[in-house]
Amino acid sequence: MKKLLGTTALVAAAFATAPAMAADKIKMKVGGYFVGAIAAVFDADLGAGGATDERTIRFAREAEVHFKGSTTLDNGVEVGVKFELEGGDDQSAGFDNLDEAYIWVEGAFGEFQFGDQDGVGDQMPIVAPSPFLEHFANDTDLDPIGGVFDGGINTVPDFSGDSTKIIYFTPRLAGFQAGLSFAPERSELSGDEQYSDAISGDDTYENIFEAGLTWEYGFNGVDLGASFVYVTAEDNGIGVNDVDDWALGASVGFAGFTVGGAYGEKESASIGGEEYKAWDIGVTYGTGPWTFGVEYAEANVDGAAGAADPVEDTAIIGGVAYSLGGGANVSLGYKYGEGEFRNREGSALFTEFGVKF
Repeated sequence: MKKLLGTTALVAAAFATAPAMAADKIKMKVGGYFVGAIAAVFDADLGAGGATDERTIRFAREAEVHFKGSTTLDNGVEVGVKFELEGGDDQSAGFDNLDEAYIWVEGAFGEFQFGDQDGVGDQMPIVAPSPFLEHFANDTDLDPIGGVFDGGINTVPDFSGDSTKIIYFTPRLAGFQAGLSFAPERSELSGDEQYSDAISGDDTYENIFEAGLTWEYGFNGVDLGASFVYVTAEDNGIGVNDVDDWALGASVGFAGFTVGGAYGEKESASIGGEEYKAWDIGVTYGTGPWTFGVEYAEANVDGAAGAADPVEDTAIIGGVAYSLGGGANVSLGYKYGEGEFRNREGSALFTEFGVKF
């Protein structure tokens, strides 16, 4: 509680440094993106023991519309707000159309965010670079061979999702920036369900704290980066695992090349006494409108039910992307993956086309 009161005091002090009456009202701007994909899927053994051998065509899309605006007060503090509307979920299944909605305050003191926004465990990590907009070895949002892996591969400690939280980022000093975030529970709204509060949510986990540190440095055409993030959350007395997730990442860029990767361990991805570990590594090369790249990722689960040895998921993805200009992009790629526990595997040739606006 002392930490939260201190945060509130900092915000109040930032506003109090000078009058702010002359600030213009916020004017909203529209942005966002649409990414579509077509995949030809080969040898996707999806059943237990590889019983199903699929060859099929799959379509996928990911889309969001963003409304964002800000104003600068007389004291130099910037106040802004952002809303993100989802266009890629199956709305018939009852998904919330509103993805993120938050306000931010930024000045010489750093930046505060409050609302439905990803925590620092998701905002700050460095992962392997990719030439694609939405296709990664370390993700499954638009996975062309979706459902192949036993548990998925993800080094990012994104446990809290878009739950309502408060976030703080320090100014970047000597290349370093720190971040902290707190959510009372894993929900868009938090309260006490036991006493039927009007504001209530999912209190399976409580007191979700996230901390992160990034470092950036450039010299003689070389760009270096590193990140560390940590996430912890408590079981609210119903017998689930406490969360203890962390990840390290690093990257280097030079002469058009970017090489990077990450390693993470997650209690939130475990069941019982399992230990979940994942890592990825990749390289891209950009020249003019072209970007070429390849990425490899692997997840390892120790103590999985029914398995005497560690269980592995692996994926490799590569291809080329071309920038058409004006925010438009098109790419061609190939992905192969294996899920060891149920002897699953799959591969796909896919094209991705997207527009950012």
